[in-house]
Amino acid sequence: MIRKLAFLVCFVLVFASGYSQYFITGQDPASIKWKQINTREFQIIFPQESENKARYVAALFEDLLHKGGKSLNRVPKKFSVVLHTHSANSNGLVAWAPKRMELYTTSAQDNDAQIWLDHLATHEFRHVVQMDKIEQGFTRVLNYVFGQQATAVVVGLYLPPWFMEGDAVCLETSMSDSGRGRLPEFEQELRAQLLEKGEFSYDKAVNGSYNDYVTDRYKLGYHLVGKARSNYGDKIWDKTLTNVARHPLGVVSFSNGIKKSLSESRKQVKIELQKKYGKAEDVDWEKVQGAKKYSDGKLLLYFDTMQELLWEWKKQDAETDKSAYQLVSDREKYFTSKRTPHVTEQGDLIYLKHGLSDALRFEKLDTKGKTTKVLVPGYLSNIDYDYSNGYLVWAESKQNIRWEHADRSILVTYNFKSKEKKKHSFKKSLFAPSFNSDASEIVAVASDQKGDNSLVIIDHESGLIKQRIAAGKNEYFQTPQFMDDENIVLIVLNDRGKQIVKLNLNTQEREGLFSSGYADMSRPVPYGENLYFNVSFTGIDNVFALDLNTKKVYQVTSSRFGARDAYVDSNRNLYYSDYTSDGYLLAKTDIDKAKWKEWKGNYNQYPLAEQLSNQLGEKLNADTTNLDRFEVKNYSKLANLFNFHSWAPMFVDGIDGKADIGVSVASQNKLSTLLTTVGYKKEEGFDNGQFYANLSYRGWFPILDSKFTIGDRNTTYATVAQRLQPEQMDTLLVNTGWKQWEWENSISLPFNLSSGQYTRKLIPKLTYSTVKFTDLNTVALKTTVNNSLGIGEYDFGDESFTQQVIEYQLFGYNIAKTAPRDVQYQWAQIFELNYRDTPWGDRDLGNTWSAEGYLYFPGLRKHHGIKFYGSYQYRSLNDILYSNMIKSPRGMSDLYGKHIATVGVDYAMPLFYPDWNLGPLAYFKRIKMNAFVDYGYLKRYLENEEGDFFPVEKDYFSGGVELRSDLHVLRFSAPVDLGVRLGYENQTNSLFANFLISFNLAAY
Repeated sequence: MIRKLAFLVCFVLVFASGYSQYFITGQDPASIKWKQINTREFQIIFPQESENKARYVAALFEDLLHKGGKSLNRVPKKFSVVLHTHSANSNGLVAWAPKRMELYTTSAQDNDAQIWLDHLATHEFRHVVQMDKIEQGFTRVLNYVFGQQATAVVVGLYLPPWFMEGDAVCLETSMSDSGRGRLPEFEQELRAQLLEKGEFSYDKAVNGSYNDYVTDRYKLGYHLVGKARSNYGDKIWDKTLTNVARHPLGVVSFSNGIKKSLSESRKQVKIELQKKYGKAEDVDWEKVQGAKKYSDGKLLLYFDTMQELLWEWKKQDAETDKSAYQLVSDREKYFTSKRTPHVTEQGDLIYLKHGLSDALRFEKLDTKGKTTKVLVPGYLSNIDYDYSNGYLVWAESKQNIRWEHADRSILVTYNFKSKEKKKHSFKKSLFAPSFNSDASEIVAVASDQKGDNSLVIIDHESGLIKQRIAAGKNEYFQTPQFMDDENIVLIVLNDRGKQIVKLNLNTQEREGLFSSGYADMSRPVPYGENLYFNVSFTGIDNVFALDLNTKKVYQVTSSRFGARDAYVDSNRNLYYSDYTSDGYLLAKTDIDKAKWKEWKGNYNQYPLAEQLSNQLGEKLNADTTNLDRFEVKNYSKLANLFNFHSWAPMFVDGIDGKADIGVSVASQNKLSTLLTTVGYKKEEGFDNGQFYANLSYRGWFPILDSKFTIGDRNTTYATVAQRLQPEQMDTLLVNTGWKQWEWENSISLPFNLSSGQYTRKLIPKLTYSTVKFTDLNTVALKTTVNNSLGIGEYDFGDESFTQQVIEYQLFGYNIAKTAPRDVQYQWAQIFELNYRDTPWGDRDLGNTWSAEGYLYFPGLRKHHGIKFYGSYQYRSLNDILYSNMIKSPRGMSDLYGKHIATVGVDYAMPLFYPDWNLGPLAYFKRIKMNAFVDYGYLKRYLENEEGDFFPVEKDYFSGGVELRSDLHVLRFSAPVDLGVRLGYENQTNSLFANFLISFNLAAY
């Protein structure tokens, strides 16, 4: 009981630490007119021009309702879905505080062989089922006490991300003939790691590493969740989630749920696997049985799954005949991928490079073997580009100046001769660009706000669209390439899978060249009489070729882990990217058709995917023949401003990230345009607490914030007062009580000026705040000097008054992309300007202005960093102590004066990367050091006995070192930055030590 009470305290502290700061992805343009489909089971909210897409999604959910939750024995309660159709993003999410699903409807260029919305709806629906499944038992009681945030916290604490995403991938795979479980690329990272580097520890596998590349939660989770279903039955996760829901205060509820299911039949499963796999020396079955020493069910499952996969993939590896090739690039010390090779007219090799040590960039390998950095592009829509006649072209993301859900994908070209970049931006998003032979024209895929596809031909010089060819209904174009001046070759995705199609630009007639059905296929590249493309027929991604004359298909490469990105140069050399556990390497081979293996129509089977499909016994089969059955109505933004989703017997403000003793309720509407917190909190310094209301409206271009508080306060202090009878000055200890009203209103303009590799924002903000002091009552407590008369009568002048402050703020930053191993920004500028004034009110507090900035530069070695800080602050009144707007030197109390300045310099560097486990308590990924020196200057004016003012100036210094670590605590996925600061300061001439801790919940 004591343990559970202690954990309940921890549960509450999760709210206090900010976990319940409600998830906001941003806003859609204010001009959108919203519609809705509102049924008994779900609500879909969408822009009015996307009515057809919304009806289609409604049909999907109608079919998923009783299929998508079957294996968890759950039909979810009614849920809401918001369609973001103005974004170039291809993604989706489910959040639970407030409860809703958000779908980004633009089809991705690297989508598997099923319609994007089918894939997306199935995956995200499974998250709804998972969350809804948790809302039972004692968690349901917590819902009554805390609202929807209780479910969000239980899921965040107990359900590891690998389960959430892996389980959803299992459903998207089992309910389709495609899905990521049938993509060789989806398993190649884990396969290469196990075969080349072996099994990582559980903590390294789920939390990542700076030493080795670790596959993501989707891929790891699919194999853990899928193998558990395959070996222990379809109900293992039903029982595990039920255990979590009914015992949310048990620290190991999820692990115990797994362990209970495994312990019932684990020994028999091992016997069956041994019969299936045989006595191969590749697997030490005694070691497998020895895994019983793990008390954590997650570790048991992980260990067993890695051993089974290792045997399967070793056997497949031994049976695979690898093709010969020549490596063009060697492995680097840390994971580095080199992708999509192209050869220039001069014979130089161009490719994309990225990894643990490098942000994505174009690099050139010349004929003498020298590598040079070409440029760093923006955030690419997918890892691809094209080269022709001295030009590069690629598609990258372009953020809207205000609306997060109105980003676009634009085309960028780069001229090698002039070193100039040129952006081609249109109303529609453009993807997968490719040049014709002389780079005079560009072909690309355009996607509009309805999610419909078309091909566009763009004149490179003028940037004008010369031709547009629309896709058919529920049809999507992918990765087009010029075959010649009249013909385009591309992949067409529809409900029958993927086909390679030849399209004549003059007649717009199509010729189907090849269909892979639901096997994944990508990136057709024509050269001569052959068409090279990537396909999954062998269970490992390989380059295949279609003979355009005979229509025969040949396997060109036989890679150990995966080959893609085919390119043929003028000397008939085939270049491609070949995967290893340390990333993609550039390889080449000569085109020798005699060595190619003709494909006979055999498709690789994916046993795990097929078993999952057979277990579920359901396929997505939505009735889309009569979509008019879904009634469409207007959705009023005004009528749906408030959506109260969470409450608590404590005070939690997710807007400002504050927590206190008290009570609160929170609202966030489904479009995330209005956030509201109302409550009562204890608030230090207030007699009986403080009523609190905080609103943030983000549905217009400016963001409007308003905060109101009221409460009773009192303070005891010493003062000099005029005694009425007899008239004299007394020195007294008095107590003053009053009612304090505070109302703060602000307007800000969050300009997003990001471009290319730079993330840029400029945010001007104007804040008006008024504080009203009423019902003042000052009572004399005692005299503080010898006074034979004792306490008398005094006029303390207790009159109501107000303080009104206007603050002008300008905040901005410019931050370049960084590599994962960088300890801080390598190139960035951050600044803030503030001005406070009291033009009205009963109290003149003068004015204060400040300026501060940070400059980041690379250090002396890779991943090191230098940071400079500078600031200045001025107060017009010497004796008014506004709170400081700038930092004081570290290790000392705040400096106060008429003039204050601070400068500082930091040098940050990584020390080592231990990948060290402290059992279930902590996993340390990186230890780093930061040396610092700070200087502070203060100037103020003091009054002497004659009433004259004289200046006092002081200099302050501090310096020291920070030792910090990047780690994960209690196997929670959100990283923690933990450390200590040691130094010396001359304010008190003493040593100091500070404990440092920060959380990055955004990385969860």
